[in-house]
Amino acid sequence: MSWMSKRLFAAVAAAVLVSAYGPASASTIVKIRYDLGLNSPPFDTVHIELFDDTPATRDNFLNYVNGGDYNGVVLHRLIPGFVLQSGGFTWNGASLVHIPTDPPVVNEFARSNLRGTVAMAKVGGDPNSATSEFFVNYGDNSANLDNQNGGFTVFARVLGNGMALLDAFSTLPTFTVSGLTDVPLFNGNQFVSMADVSVTQLRIGDTDLSGVIDQADADLLATTLIGGTDEPQFDVDENGTVNQADLDLLNALLLGDIDGDGFVGITDMNVVLTNWNQSVPPGDPLADVSGDGFVGIDDLNAVLGAWNVGSQPPPSAGAAVPEPATIGLLGLGGLTLLRRRHAS
Repeated sequence: MSWMSKRLFAAVAAAVLVSAYGPASASTIVKIRYDLGLNSPPFDTVHIELFDDTPATRDNFLNYVNGGDYNGVVLHRLIPGFVLQSGGFTWNGASLVHIPTDPPVVNEFARSNLRGTVAMAKVGGDPNSATSEFFVNYGDNSANLDNQNGGFTVFARVLGNGMALLDAFSTLPTFTVSGLTDVPLFNGNQFVSMADVSVTQLRIGDTDLSGVIDQADADLLATTLIGGTDEPQFDVDENGTVNQADLDLLNALLLGDIDGDGFVGITDMNVVLTNWNQSVPPGDPLADVSGDGFVGIDDLNAVLGAWNVGSQPPPSAGAAVPEPATIGLLGLGGLTLLRRRHAS
């Protein structure tokens, strides 16, 4: 076996071992798309991360999300500098109508009501009365909300630049509607509603939550490292700590994700193996990760250097996700092909 074949065999074997350990399970992320009747992406969408240490509250919230109950629900209470509340009412054209609710959930106060956190609303004097309504804390409300009615349960936090949009909502004028005070209205007559609320898959490395992993994400991570962050989309190696290793891995992802699906895996390796030992036009990004005009071991190493990094896309209909043994067979098949080429 030539030295090149030995190195390739070792690289494929390493990939088989790594593939047995998929990325750590990601946090539950809920995407909320707000409707102002305006077209203003990307600031019309907010992502929130649900906390696992408030399981009853988390599951209660997800029941409403998965049931589609929050779709079309309006923002009904705005106190600038304090809270922005939703989750309770829809507009039927004449009045605000409360959505059907599940039984109240037990209070699970554990985290402080700090800026950017999301907490459940409840009835005064009854700690265990939360149902569907929730609010975002505009400021540090811990001195107040942590110490009344059993403490208000914080169950999530706003990610990325989501607070920029929510802060913009705080400038809206408020009115009394259907007996409710402090209802924000755009242009004095238009509700702000949650057009779509759904569980979404967080793409690790998509630091700006744009849906695409690109150089802008690496630039943002490099800048953010100076101030520090613990948001999950920045934790590229999913070890619970955001540091230089995450930036190094994100840069590797940008090189190793040959097919551009946001995940480095068997399809990227197959592109390299299919084009192995071939010359490609200068600047052609397909397989030639190193940009030297030739597909070889450096390109394969770029893929292996970021193996299993990113968020694996769901399999297409009828497509099977390769098991580790299958990956090994594919790799060995690539070796056999290389040997035949070398012998011919």
